[in-house]
Amino acid sequence: METLELEQLGTKAMTAVVESPGKINLTLEILGKRPDGYHDVRSVVLPVSLFETVEVTTREDHAVTCVTKGEGVDVSGVNSLPSERNLAVRAVRVMQRLCGVADGCDIRIVKRIPLGAGMAGGSADAAGVMTALRTLWAPSLPLSEMEEAGASIGSDIPALVHGRAVLVEGRGERVSGISIPRNPAPAPFWLVLAFPGFPVCTKEIYENCHPGLTRDADLCKNAISSVRNGDVRAACLWAFNGLQDTVTRLYPETERFCLALRKGGALSTLLSGSGSAVFGLAENRDHALRIQKSLPENVWSKVVSTLPDGVMAAHGPLTP
Repeated sequence: METLELEQLGTKAMTAVVESPGKINLTLEILGKRPDGYHDVRSVVLPVSLFETVEVTTREDHAVTCVTKGEGVDVSGVNSLPSERNLAVRAVRVMQRLCGVADGCDIRIVKRIPLGAGMAGGSADAAGVMTALRTLWAPSLPLSEMEEAGASIGSDIPALVHGRAVLVEGRGERVSGISIPRNPAPAPFWLVLAFPGFPVCTKEIYENCHPGLTRDADLCKNAISSVRNGDVRAACLWAFNGLQDTVTRLYPETERFCLALRKGGALSTLLSGSGSAVFGLAENRDHALRIQKSLPENVWSKVVSTLPDGVMAAHGPLTP
């Protein structure tokens, strides 16, 4: 990809706001370890209706600021990071290079996805920043260039930039949209997310996992078919996470949360990504609410639905 020379825009400040969703992995196959130290994966990734609000306002100087506020989640781990390790700030640097822009920006994030939960909260923030800056700086920038650039800072970012149900391959950089019928549109999946209250280190999980454990050769194809048909019971048959045994061994509490969801009536339960959050699939919204009600009141839980198409959009640009 060609690197453009940076240009100082010097225009009046503009703002774009993005509601950036988290995700679950309906399937996650760990196919093998790569020479670069990463793992090859194949995963059906579904955005869900738990959003980070990302507001980006351009500046006429080079400075980049980021303020994160938690709404029901602890954000001290983000606010204590050095600025250039924050994925949202790194996303700005990527977009400056892609768009040939030197101007900085102010980022404000309202965070609702727990840290270290396997729901791509940090990646959702970065994808939100990239989507906002595309709107403000370069609306014609190809999505494929954003996905490629996003992969350089986080494996989940390309899928979230894509903004729909996707099949992810490689280490996350190869993303294919899952075509969803529009007339009639399939029913979304309803599920209950549960967070055990502690983060899991993704690097630790991958270092301890055993690649190549795939349940069925047709796993991916059948899982995608269940999404296209809106068939949650079929999805339960094919839900799979190749990291779950490793996470359960290292963090047994995650399995206890799965058991609590099953006891509450979930059709099927699964770890999301590398954890620590788990989810239980439900027949519909009312069923999901009943499952959630069965959990202890002090447990962080959310009833959400999947969002198969058209979920990532920036509102803006807005000028003061």
